[in-house]
Amino acid sequence: MRAPLPVAAYLSVIGKAVGFSGLILVTVVALPSYAHVWGPALAVLAALTMTVGNVGALAQQATRAYSAVRLLAWSSVGQAGYLLVPIAAAAYSGDAEKSIGSTVAYALMYGAVNLGAFAVAALVGRTHRLNRVADYRGLHAASPLTALLLGFFLLCLAGLPPGIIGLFAKVTVFSAAVDAGLGWLAVVMAVNVVIALVYYLRWTALLFRAPEGEPVKHRLPAPLTAALALTGVLGIALSGAPQLVLRFTGTGLF
Repeated sequence: MRAPLPVAAYLSVIGKAVGFSGLILVTVVALPSYAHVWGPALAVLAALTMTVGNVGALAQQATRAYSAVRLLAWSSVGQAGYLLVPIAAAAYSGDAEKSIGSTVAYALMYGAVNLGAFAVAALVGRTHRLNRVADYRGLHAASPLTALLLGFFLLCLAGLPPGIIGLFAKVTVFSAAVDAGLGWLAVVMAVNVVIALVYYLRWTALLFRAPEGEPVKHRLPAPLTAALALTGVLGIALSGAPQLVLRFTGTGLF
């Protein structure tokens, strides 16, 4: 049974934030003396999680009937793997606070743009019940601003300009792994970032292809308008000034 979109968005962002906060409290804060146990375990879990999520999304996106919501769900699994990297790195780093700051920086970026992507999915789902990735073809013809916002959100998740905040967030996580001496995990992350680029860019390109039929106009209800406006403004503002997040989380890149 599929969860409604608001529930899926909640679990993808809010539920994940609560879960990772609890994980940090249990490992880094409560059990620092057992870092030699939970550190390697979380490093392996991070590698497996990001790989399963990204490969799963890539393998199934080619199916024309594949759901956009399921693609976002697979993407969320991959993003969870990235979030685990700095927590694992805290076990090996002399500056655990900086490592955790990298997780917080990534979580802030991810939360804003992922909620925005789910808001667009909710909008398209109002006129396309199956909400397939193929239903997004030519979205620019029906709703140019919505297509631009979704394209921006996807590029942020991929870590590509103009989604600068996504790029800097990935750099902070990558740096945490390198600084902690987890070179193998940094390599796994780099490979997964490349894998994710494929399905994010495919979806982004689909938004601006010629529609197959008459474009379906999307009526924006007030809640979705507010969600898109808030996440769009936040994502664009942070991409223009990523130092706001990085300084707040103490990652030391600025």
